[in-house]
Amino acid sequence: MLSISLGLPEFQIVKQELLSYGYAIHVEKTETQERCPHCGFLTSTVHDRRTRKVRDLAVFRQPVYLFVEVKRYRCWNCFQVFSASFESIPPNQYYTNRCYEYFYELCEGSTIQEVSRKHRIPYTTLERIYYSIASKKAKERQAAMEASSPEGMVLSLDEIAVKKGQQYETVLMDAKAGSVMGMHADRQCDSAINLLSQNVLSKEMVQTVILDMWEPYHKAVRALFPSASIVIDKYHVVQKVTQALDQARKELSSLKKARFLLLKGYEKLRKDQRLRLDDILEEYPLSIAYYLKELFRDFYRTEEYNEAKERLEEWIGLAKQSPFASFQQAANTLERWKEPILSYFLCSYTNARIEGTNHKIKNIKRRAYGYRNRERFRLHVFLECTGNTTGSQAA
Repeated sequence: MLSISLGLPEFQIVKQELLSYGYAIHVEKTETQERCPHCGFLTSTVHDRRTRKVRDLAVFRQPVYLFVEVKRYRCWNCFQVFSASFESIPPNQYYTNRCYEYFYELCEGSTIQEVSRKHRIPYTTLERIYYSIASKKAKERQAAMEASSPEGMVLSLDEIAVKKGQQYETVLMDAKAGSVMGMHADRQCDSAINLLSQNVLSKEMVQTVILDMWEPYHKAVRALFPSASIVIDKYHVVQKVTQALDQARKELSSLKKARFLLLKGYEKLRKDQRLRLDDILEEYPLSIAYYLKELFRDFYRTEEYNEAKERLEEWIGLAKQSPFASFQQAANTLERWKEPILSYFLCSYTNARIEGTNHKIKNIKRRAYGYRNRERFRLHVFLECTGNTTGSQAA
């Protein structure tokens, strides 16, 4: 049989064999003395021995089990009896530390159910392993985040739908890194205040906050960071306009299949798609709505604040005069939020990292087919979306 090297310096191999269920490796601790946990006295007097079966990392796709000789020592200073401790095996556990870490990493890129089935580990055991390590790592991340509190922070406050139309989570991010700083149930003002009241944040540190057009979030930011600039995210503004166009399209029953052509940027369409779109705009009274959508795209291509202000005011005026109620409503909304929309042109903020993180959060939710335990969902998001997220998955 092939000789296996453990890579665990505290153990020496006594015997190894290949059995029907995998490799069985009998080991004992190389150190023959143990320090008493009660009084600190060093002793080598063995009271008794027992064997513990511990699972380790697989070798050549074969499970590996360590049969560890656990010595119980008697201390001649305080006369207490105690068991030897191991660096590589947690107390009273049946997996090595590195085995725990390996299973945790597998669950990050998959689901607990899938890893449980593939590696023949009871689901509840693997679930306990994963969330035990995850909780520790989350505390470490939180401590590291609080230790590094940069000035001039750009925050983002947004909501995600855990259950469409029923359950929401407010998500606080560091917009520069696309890193999740915390989550809270629902999307009310109190939830936002709870998130923004973290010790890591202060009035002096927060320079800019990126929001959508949800009033409770604005109220919370104004209450805690009165001097911070509020910027309405470009994505949500553009979404209002595209929704207005889509609503206008829906009013014409014969255009139900033209949604893609109308909402896609004209320059991104193929030649045949452009011809089809031109025919639609000639045949149906939708050319005004389409023109307003394309004109608004030019607004965000503007580089200078004053020009952007002129373009926005011009667009609002044209949209109000359009025959479509959806565009009139969109114009009123944008007029109400005009100043924070224009603040986009006064800072170097880009929403690319936030969009990337939002995509990761959706993948986490989709991968687990929804979470019944919201705390666990938040834990997954915090671990996978904390730190620089420019470039990690369990349920």
